[in-house]
Amino acid sequence: MRYYRVELALESPLSTPLHSGTLFGHLCWAWRERHGEPRLAAWLETLRHAPFLISDGFPSGWLPRPLLEPGPSGGPPADPAQRVQFLQEAKRRKQARWIRCSDFLRLRSAFDARELATAEADPPKLEKVSSPHNRIDRRTGQTLEEGGLFYLEESWPEREATLFDVYVGTELDASQLRELFAHVGACGYGRDATWGRGRFRVLAVEQEDALFAPVGTRRMSLSHGSLTANMLDARYRTETHLGRLGNLFARCDKPFKYPLLLLQPGATFRPADDGPFGALLDDVHPSPPGGVRIYHNAWHLTVGYSEASTQ
Repeated sequence: MRYYRVELALESPLSTPLHSGTLFGHLCWAWRERHGEPRLAAWLETLRHAPFLISDGFPSGWLPRPLLEPGPSGGPPADPAQRVQFLQEAKRRKQARWIRCSDFLRLRSAFDARELATAEADPPKLEKVSSPHNRIDRRTGQTLEEGGLFYLEESWPEREATLFDVYVGTELDASQLRELFAHVGACGYGRDATWGRGRFRVLAVEQEDALFAPVGTRRMSLSHGSLTANMLDARYRTETHLGRLGNLFARCDKPFKYPLLLLQPGATFRPADDGPFGALLDDVHPSPPGGVRIYHNAWHLTVGYSEASTQ
C-alpha cells in the first residue's frame, strides 16, 4: 500500500463537509463515469483484500488533535481570579481540535498533554454562512404557513482558507488518484453541486512517507470510521452520519441511508493487529435502487504515535 497527500484548492463554497466516507462515495461515482459500471464493481471487490483508506479533508498543513490520556491537573487554585483563569485554560485545551502536521511529527515519539498544549493553535477557517429555505408541502406544492422556514449552512473559502489536504492509502498510483479527484472537483462535491458548490482543483498528489512511517505504540485516525474489535483502549468522540444516495440515485423513492454512528478524526487507540481498522459497511440502505449494493467506507486511515505516560 502506498500513501499519498492530495492537495486541493477550493474554487467555490462547500455545502457538505469533506468527510472521508462522502469523499469515497464521490470517487466511486467518478470511477463509474470514467471507466464504466463493470470496472467499478470489479474495483470494489478488490477492496476486501486491498482496502482504500481515505482521510477527511483538513486545512493544508494541519491534522486533528489526538485524544490523549488526561494528565494530572492538580486541581483549581484557591484564589478566585486564578481559579477562573485555570478553568478557562482547561476549557480551551478541551475544545482544541487541531495541531500542525510539523508539531505532530515533532511530538509523536512521546506525546504529553502539557507539551501538546503548547503546540495548539487554530488553522484558517472557512466562513460559515447560513441561507434560509422554505419547506414545500408535498400535498399542495406550496410553502407551509407555519414552521416552513429552515436554514442550511455553507462554508465559504477565504484567501487564507482555500487549501485542503486529503490523505489516501491505496494500491492505486498517483495518476489514477489525480484523475478521480479532478473529476470530482470539476463536477462538484456534495449538496448543491449543480449550483456550483463543491468545486475544487487538484494542485498536487505526492507520496507521503514521513507521516505514515510505522512508529509508535498507538494509532490516531484521520477518518470518520467505525469502531472494531482490533481497536483497543480507544478514546474517541462520536458523530451521527445521516447519509443519502447521490448522483443517479439522488432522486429515487428512498434516497436516505440508515444513520451511522462513527468516530470523529482524532480518535486514538492501541492496535491489536496490523489492521485494517474500521470496516467497509454493507447493508446501509433499506432498499437499494436497482438491487445494487450500497457501501459506506468506514475504514480508518491512521498514523502512529506514542504517549509519554505509556513508555
